[in-house]
Amino acid sequence: MHVKELEKLISIGESAHVEFKESFGEAVIETLVAMANAGGGKVLVGLRDNGTVCGVGGGKPNIASWINDIKMKTSPALFPDIDLASIQHASIAVFSIKDVPVKPVATKGKCFIRRGSSNHLMGIQEIADMYLKTYNLSWDSLIDDDKSPKDLSSKKIEHFRQLLEKQAAVSVHEDSFTLLKKFSLLKEDRKLTYAASLLFCTKPPASAAIHAVRFKGVDKNESVEDYYIQEDLVAETDSLMAFILRSIKKGVRKVSALKQLTHEPVWEYPPDALRELVVNLVIHRDYRGAAPACVFVFDDRIEMWNAGEMPKGLSLDKLQSGDYEPSARNPLLTRVFKEIGLIENLGSGLQKVCRLLKSADLPLPFIEPLASGTRIVICSAARHLETTEKMSEKMSEKMSEKILAFIKADQFISAAGLARRMGVTSRTIERALAELRTCGKIKRIGPDKGGHWEVIV
Repeated sequence: MHVKELEKLISIGESAHVEFKESFGEAVIETLVAMANAGGGKVLVGLRDNGTVCGVGGGKPNIASWINDIKMKTSPALFPDIDLASIQHASIAVFSIKDVPVKPVATKGKCFIRRGSSNHLMGIQEIADMYLKTYNLSWDSLIDDDKSPKDLSSKKIEHFRQLLEKQAAVSVHEDSFTLLKKFSLLKEDRKLTYAASLLFCTKPPASAAIHAVRFKGVDKNESVEDYYIQEDLVAETDSLMAFILRSIKKGVRKVSALKQLTHEPVWEYPPDALRELVVNLVIHRDYRGAAPACVFVFDDRIEMWNAGEMPKGLSLDKLQSGDYEPSARNPLLTRVFKEIGLIENLGSGLQKVCRLLKSADLPLPFIEPLASGTRIVICSAARHLETTEKMSEKMSEKMSEKILAFIKADQFISAAGLARRMGVTSRTIERALAELRTCGKIKRIGPDKGGHWEVIV
């Protein structure tokens, strides 16, 4: 590596793709594994955390021994490129690793992933998701060994056929098995995928359950209706939608009799926005767990919780602007819902929800990670301003706590780096940083470039 290039890397500091280590050891291997699982990067050995040069030690480094050590302690085996460069009369070893095609990579049975300027131990769900993505698979396309063709409901398959014909305005002549194979819901040996089980089995799996409750007031002290839905996913969508509509307020808008004889219904929330949220709840759910999805209707809001985290870095700002790459947790289910007209375009659902809520003069949805899942909250126009302000204050406090934690872990982290880590816009982070500085909780040491943060206790 050229000296100027090395000096530039050191001046920028540690990041998601660069880390400094004083000497070669287990920590270097762990970081190479984390970077291999997250787009690649470089580990510079012979530097202290603050970028001070200390060198890799006396004598000529045994590069062959390092490569062998990395190979033996990683699975699948990693083979990084290693360059030696001389700076300030000391040797620096630069380990470069690319994003590998087969993931996740592990060391000593543990998988790590790079987030910001630190390594994080991956959980079982993260490991499974990365494995499926590596082999271009999805959970809903895997074989459900607990089900067989005899568990299929001919009535549900026929209803699917009718919905296809209605949407496409053409007749569908294939027999049931050919039709399901056409949608990759059955394998060649007639084995059912998990998607087929969720859509067409006589007895839907317990993982499909949704717990829907209508509460009296604005808390969970008293329920008016407690509804447990366990049906095929298409029927479940209709049942959940019906439950929500009978749980919210409905009025009428008077229309001149010269135009029409009946008055227009006016709903507390736009029904089209509710349907988008219900469909999103059903098709983007992580069905591997046993916990039911939850829908709670209060006098002033609707809360929906679903197993499965949102894609990393996805925020409400990005959803509104469309600045993100659409993804489907369950592509087979997504395709079925699109073909029968329940989905318009992949990735446009929440954008449509935001647009409809704005048109109805309602607040935008509040989206947050919660208990290995995602919670979405929409509020009615009648919700008291104080409640909204308290929620905003709580969200602001939570963001401040996260920012302080990231700065404590990495005092050189930039505003752009914080935005990437937290999945929000740079403008949002800049406002939060300004508030923290005004409150005297942090201060900036040195210039914007090359300086660092200091947390004031």
